[in-house]
Amino acid sequence: MSSPGLSSVGQREEDECSTDSPAKKQSKWSPEEDDILIELRGRGMKWEDISRRVPGRSVTSCRLHYQNYLERRSEWDEERKNKLARLYESRIPPQRREKG
Repeated sequence: MSSPGLSSVGQREEDECSTDSPAKKQSKWSPEEDDILIELRGRGMKWEDISRRVPGRSVTSCRLHYQNYLERRSEWDEERKNKLARLYESRIPPQRREKG
């Protein structure tokens, strides 16, 4: 069901909001929805498949919420911090390193 004058992006947006699909949520994301996104994306699942498991959320909504809020919020464990510190240290020229 193509509308005249719409680009492929516009067509995708129209498809996401079509009457064939369930109503999309406009409400705040719940902690349960956040957990689902984190778990499924951690398994490498595609956004289209993830959105099917979060009722009322579009592919774009799931992806943007994850990228803008959840991905940046992740905590660094000690192993990741130490790995970064070792990498940083290996890049500093020996004459610039602090002696101690």
